[in-house]
Amino acid sequence: MITREKSLTSCFFLALNVCFLLETQASEKDINAFWCLDQKGIVEFRTRYGTYVDCLTEQYAIEAEFDYNWKESIGQSLHYAEATGKQAAILFIKTNKKRKDYLSELKSVIKFFELPITVFVIDETD
Repeated sequence: MITREKSLTSCFFLALNVCFLLETQASEKDINAFWCLDQKGIVEFRTRYGTYVDCLTEQYAIEAEFDYNWKESIGQSLHYAEATGKQAAILFIKTNKKRKDYLSELKSVIKFFELPITVFVIDETD
């Protein structure tokens, strides 16, 4: 049985690992792997089309993407959702490299077109 203390400890170490990865300019793949495993997901799940879902959980098919590639994440997340029968989601990896507010742009498109996409955010500044 997982206690609240174990869960908090696990979250703390996940946060430290993500911060370390972001500070050392880790790859999208590395950040996704840490995040996905914490969510009890499957990393790089192969679909029947031969494409790979970055993270597959019980509920979501998740595309992980750095903020500046947000446009690509929309199509890929929808494709993964269709291929797996799960809900579409994006792991949005926010960086400090740009002054542009990519997260607002992503959310605006999702809202405008009423897309069934959930967005999870990892913020480099946290």
